[in-house]
Amino acid sequence: MRIRTIFALLALVGMATSLGMSQTRALESFNYPLTSLTGIGAAANGFGGPWFGDESGGIEGMVTVCNNRFDYTNLSYEIPHDTIHVQWAKSLAWGDHNRYKRPLAAAWPNTAGKTYWLSYLVDFADSLPVGNTYFMVKLFSGSAELFAAGHGGGGNTPATWTCGSGWPGNTGPDVSTTQITGDPAWVVVRTDMSGSGSSPSRTYMWVDPDPATEPDTTTALVKRNTTIPDIGIDHIALEFGGDGPNVRLIFDEICLSATYAGLTTTDVPASAGNIPLQFGLSQNYPNPFNPSTNISYTLTRSDHVRLSVCNLLGQEVALLVNGVQVAGVHNVTFDANGLTSGVYFYRLQSAQGSAAKKMLLLR
Repeated sequence: MRIRTIFALLALVGMATSLGMSQTRALESFNYPLTSLTGIGAAANGFGGPWFGDESGGIEGMVTVCNNRFDYTNLSYEIPHDTIHVQWAKSLAWGDHNRYKRPLAAAWPNTAGKTYWLSYLVDFADSLPVGNTYFMVKLFSGSAELFAAGHGGGGNTPATWTCGSGWPGNTGPDVSTTQITGDPAWVVVRTDMSGSGSSPSRTYMWVDPDPATEPDTTTALVKRNTTIPDIGIDHIALEFGGDGPNVRLIFDEICLSATYAGLTTTDVPASAGNIPLQFGLSQNYPNPFNPSTNISYTLTRSDHVRLSVCNLLGQEVALLVNGVQVAGVHNVTFDANGLTSGVYFYRLQSAQGSAAKKMLLLR
């Protein structure tokens, strides 16, 4: 049986990771006070510092952290999130474009055999990008752009998903034939490291793959070669601009992970002014499930937590969490491989209280 869970404390360990050592995840959930993006985010959760503006001529003030627009209920799949996100409005043509970057705690090196995953949520609040309008999450090595996942400017109208570097145009390996429909989307990218900056790494892109099953590269919308220096990836960037006026986009849950499972396991420590008001355990999702499901719970303060799964006889079949966790929203993925169909109970215990709920595994 494989039990997949990632604790917020692991992010603190990642902060101390020295250059060239492997990290497991960097997660940006925009769990901040409602404010502009520049300067927010400390050295935590796999990052080495705050967001900063990184485009000549860009205009600050059009990007704000908020909690009232993203249509999470219309995602093709439930992706763990904390309801706060960043909203980006373009009211002018070209006049309010910008790029923001955030440094990783240490570089993710180009090591042969390593696979890195990037994902994020995006919603189209007002209108779809057209013409030379572009939006993307980017990976950088120093000042060198490695690739941009989203929609590159100068592409097809209606717009299609792209993953590449520079202006992709209408055709080629960086341009998919999958149209951007305007529904909220989960964008996922995989890069297989070559081990050398002189040999291309292989990059694949999907939109709305099944979170419970690692996607097959044969189903990727984009398949391209990416040149990555030996030192690897050291910045994540968020960019939006172009000639389309009156476009509003919303981004959330930008994640760089060493595993596919890490993309869908969100564990967000609470920030000041955003601590849950009560201890609680939510119903798992999906339910019924096969073979994995997400379990979410909230803590009002740091505490020792025990989260376990039992069968109908009261026998413990899995221990998901057993340790100290910080105040905030926590999500754990339970993988029931090896268990038979039936009703199971999951129980949360801490000094703040205890709670239990049942779930149904259907094979």
